[in-house]
Amino acid sequence: MKNNHQARRKTRSSAMTRRQATLRPLAALILLALPALSSAEMYFPSALVSGDPGMVADLSYLTPAGTQMPGTYEVEMYLNGNWLAARSVRFVAADSVADTGSVETTDGVKDIRDATGLMACLTPDDWRDIGLKMEAVPAMAGLAEDQCISPGRYISQAYTAFDFEKMRLDISIPQAMVKNQPRGWIPPERWDEGINALLLGYRLNGSNSHSRSTGMDSSNLYLNLDNGINIGAWRLRDNRTWSRYSTTGGGSRSQWDRLNTYAERAIIPLRSQLLLGESTTDGDLFDAFSFKGVRLATDDSMYPDTQRGFAPLVKGSAFSNARVSIRQNGNLMYQTFVPPGAFVIDDLYPVSTGGDLDVTVTEADGTARTFVVPYSSVPLLQREGRLRYSIAAGRFRNTSDRYDDPEFAQGTLQWGLPYNTTAYGGIQMAEKYQAGMVGAGVNMARWGALSADFTHASSELADGSSHKGQSVRFLYARSMSSLGTTFRLAGYRYSTRGFHTLDETALKGMSGWLYDYDTLDAEGRPVERPYTDYYNLYNTKKSRMQANISQRFGRYGSLYLTGTRQSYWNSDRTTDSLMAGYSATLGPLNYNLSWSYSKGSNQAHSDRAAYLSFSLPFSALLPGKQDIRGPQTRLTGNASRNGNGRTSYTGGLSGTLLEDHNLSWNVQQGYTRQGDNGGQDGGSGSANIDYRGTYGSTSLGYSYSRDYRQMNYGISGGAVMHRNGLTLGQQPGTTSILVAAPGAAGVPVSNGTGVKTDWRGYALLPYSSEYRETRVELDVAGLDEQTELEETSVRVVPTRGALVRADFKAHSGARVLMRLTYQGKPLPFGTTVTAANSSGITGDDGVVFLSGMESEGELQAQWGSRVSQQCTVRYRLTEQQMQQSPVQLSEVCVQR
Repeated sequence: MKNNHQARRKTRSSAMTRRQATLRPLAALILLALPALSSAEMYFPSALVSGDPGMVADLSYLTPAGTQMPGTYEVEMYLNGNWLAARSVRFVAADSVADTGSVETTDGVKDIRDATGLMACLTPDDWRDIGLKMEAVPAMAGLAEDQCISPGRYISQAYTAFDFEKMRLDISIPQAMVKNQPRGWIPPERWDEGINALLLGYRLNGSNSHSRSTGMDSSNLYLNLDNGINIGAWRLRDNRTWSRYSTTGGGSRSQWDRLNTYAERAIIPLRSQLLLGESTTDGDLFDAFSFKGVRLATDDSMYPDTQRGFAPLVKGSAFSNARVSIRQNGNLMYQTFVPPGAFVIDDLYPVSTGGDLDVTVTEADGTARTFVVPYSSVPLLQREGRLRYSIAAGRFRNTSDRYDDPEFAQGTLQWGLPYNTTAYGGIQMAEKYQAGMVGAGVNMARWGALSADFTHASSELADGSSHKGQSVRFLYARSMSSLGTTFRLAGYRYSTRGFHTLDETALKGMSGWLYDYDTLDAEGRPVERPYTDYYNLYNTKKSRMQANISQRFGRYGSLYLTGTRQSYWNSDRTTDSLMAGYSATLGPLNYNLSWSYSKGSNQAHSDRAAYLSFSLPFSALLPGKQDIRGPQTRLTGNASRNGNGRTSYTGGLSGTLLEDHNLSWNVQQGYTRQGDNGGQDGGSGSANIDYRGTYGSTSLGYSYSRDYRQMNYGISGGAVMHRNGLTLGQQPGTTSILVAAPGAAGVPVSNGTGVKTDWRGYALLPYSSEYRETRVELDVAGLDEQTELEETSVRVVPTRGALVRADFKAHSGARVLMRLTYQGKPLPFGTTVTAANSSGITGDDGVVFLSGMESEGELQAQWGSRVSQQCTVRYRLTEQQMQQSPVQLSEVCVQR
């Protein structure tokens, strides 16, 4: 159980031997009866296999009832009755290890409580991983690192028990000898910093549109590049985007944006992450903003899942094939195309841990609407004794030229105290800004969790005016399981007239638009700017209310409500955003109702929309009983209406193809009534396909209506350069895995949709959880007839940003059914035969099955401990035989 913890399966060759060899009926019957007769101590009568005792190998290891052969087995490990982990564990014959075995210790307790005759070969490092306090058992700590240890020989009342049928290994150790760790804890010694490598990830998508009314063509391109270098524990990253928009007769515009460039590494003893370069501040206490400098902060991902926070979920709806753009702190951090209907974006990797998400849905005809997804943490509670901190210093950074870049320093601290309380606070210092915060949170058990904080700030604005003000914030969360009600986040903030944030003091002007990214729609008309981009420092923020509430009704579905209201000083206008939805199932039918409302303080009119959608397995409409589980073709329908009376109706089909379901498709047809929008009513339609393969992902879509035609497309992928060459794959995430199985080409990787090893046996598994155990498994059904794997799964525990190598040993060679004779007679039944890359046991008539055999080599056969019970075979296979499967031949075994 070292790093990578390679899970070696049970020896395939021995299993194949039992399938291929023909046992005498009576002997086979006895072998099958052994487990059923385990209540009595048995011996293996060799005379029942052959009348000649010399024709039977030494089978003494099968004499006791329940005895099993040594080897490596995939087992579920339990510590003191609690599930610990799934591991590949090597088991050895208990009596082959010095000073151990199934014997009574000084306290009268057996250290191995099973009848397998095996002992789990757990080394000192393994026991440290399990959580044993090795310092309390000096005799164990001083053993050799490769020593197999039975804990009962060193710890009173300790023992192991291996249930072979259930593949379960129970370990019992007095609780006082075990470190008290939270569930899901993985020892830092198992964390893998990964390999040195160059990394590239790319995503390109775009669209070409044609307006029938004006004859104008337009195109849109968006490219996201994630470049990186991993050297030891350091990760160097550069994330930038390129966008281009052009129209016939209207010219074109393109620009590069650098989201961030930084180097970071884990500081494991501090459970922290050190970053040098461009990033964003922690948004839990103060508003998040981009900066260029240095940051040292607690890394929550180093803690078990039960101690970690949440990620944002973006829900919305589209009336047509639409482009969804998500900005945070002004940075375009995500863009994708969605078909008509409801959409959920759950794979978001924000560039900060806080700050509202501005979501813009741009329809195929160029109309756009924007809504805000509040993104900040739930009440800031920490476990008792836990300290969470963040320190950052450098220069304020924003991609817009509306901002200056003042120097700043910021520090925040959260400290878990007794009685379910947490104290927190922080300071911000800049050239024209100083702020301090103090706050506390409390877990009120059945009444939920509440936090409250107070911030005082002094600031100087762009017009030279000085201000002082205060802000008070309350956050509340509660889950009422009995009622099915959850307040995921409810909050209120009140700020005095003179309160400003650091980013407001960095603005060069007192009012205006924050960014310049106006575009034209398909007909050459300016697209309305998102209301979230307008600012006015004369009308500072006064109060803000936000809520995120959900209600479950059991089998009758669930309801959610999300809303925000922001008011301002010197103005009676507010910025409002409200979304409500209801979803439920009726037999095989899934349906969803939703309504949205948004209005900016600078908008004359509000944006409203109502939406209905349903999804039904197509097989449910067919006669007879159908299996409606799993991937299949589905019938979908949508209906929507906005505040101007624009009404759309859409119906379609969607599904997946290919064995791995990595080709998805959908077709839709609809009709739209324009209402007060103007324009003519008419039909619309779309067709889209998405493919995820070994070397990347592609998408292609086409949509049309009475007024326009549009083609959208996309391609994404990645590449890593490592010591064994270049490997192409799907777009890598923050943490990835390099599957290395040289010689095993075209083998599917079970963890990744559409991922297979390339022609050299390498593959890029694009996503992995950091500081969590990931099991990488190869599908042996994809192996050719000449290839064998020593193991089919490997376990890794990557650190954040690592490219971890998962090694598999593949052997290419022939599969052979070989009849072996010695001194004119077949080798005895049960003889162990070992080759360079394979081993097996002879059945009746001296036949053994071996795989991964080279074209020529030597075999060692042994059926007893005496020299006269061992022999050697030299063999040679022709080129023609190497192409057969299996090869059948006979060889003579000679004395060594």
